[in-house]
Parts: sequence; structure tokens; C-alpha cells
Amino acid sequence: MSLDLNLLLDVLLVVLLTATVIYCFVLNRRLGQLRNAQGEMANLVRSFDQSTERARSSIDELKQTAGAVGLELEGRVGKARAMLDELQLVTTSGERVADRIEKGVDHRKAGTSAKQVTDPKPADPVRRAPREGRGEAESKLLKALRQVR
Repeated sequence: MSLDLNLLLDVLLVVLLTATVIYCFVLNRRLGQLRNAQGEMANLVRSFDQSTERARSSIDELKQTAGAVGLELEGRVGKARAMLDELQLVTTSGERVADRIEKGVDHRKAGTSAKQVTDPKPADPVRRAPREGRGEAESKLLKALRQVR
């Protein structure tokens, strides 16, 4: 019996050692794959770091460009506002001048009609022609100024 027991223990020991060798072989392969994955992971982290650095520098450049464009835009807006103020001033002055011209034409027409009624002799046609021409020019100017409004 001792021989059978020794043989049985030897067979059991051989089976366990074989299982251990197979397990060590599988474990060695998995550790190799882990080392390869670790190297790939290091490359991936390096690549990610480079991409992050490029993105950071691009954002800095974008901020600088946006600041420069913002300053230029502020300058243009300031000039546009100044031009708008000046244009409003010119328009207001033009309206005042048009109103004065209109009042002058109305007064002149009123003065001419009153003169014609009170003056029994007809006006000299030579002297009258320039006045009519001037009146037409004034009325044309008035029409043009009104259209601009």
C-alpha cells in the first residue's frame, strides 16, 4: 500500500506541477500583453499631451486675435458714431436752411403778389424773368431738400 500511496502522490504531484506550469505560461503571456499595452498607453498619453499643448497654444493665439479684432472694431464703431453725429448735425442744419429758404420763398411770393395788386403798372418783362427763374430755382432746391428728408 505504501507503494500505491507513493505512486498516487507522485501522480498527483505531477498533475499539480503540470497545472502550475500551464498557469505560469498563461500568466506570462498575459503579463507580456500588459507590458505591450502599457507601452501603447504611454504613447497614447504622450500624444494626448501634445494635442493638449497644441490646443492650448491655439486658444492663446485665438484670444490674442480676438483682442486685436475687438480693438479694431471699437475704433471703427467710434468712427462710425462720430460720422453719424456729424451727419445728424449736417441734416439738422440742412433742414434749418430748407425751412429758411421756404419761408423766404413764401415771403417773396407774398410780397410779389401784394406788389402786383397794389402796383398798377405792369412789371418790366426783362426784370421779371430773372426773378421767375430764381423762384423756379429756389422751388427746385426746396423740392430736392424735401426729398432728402
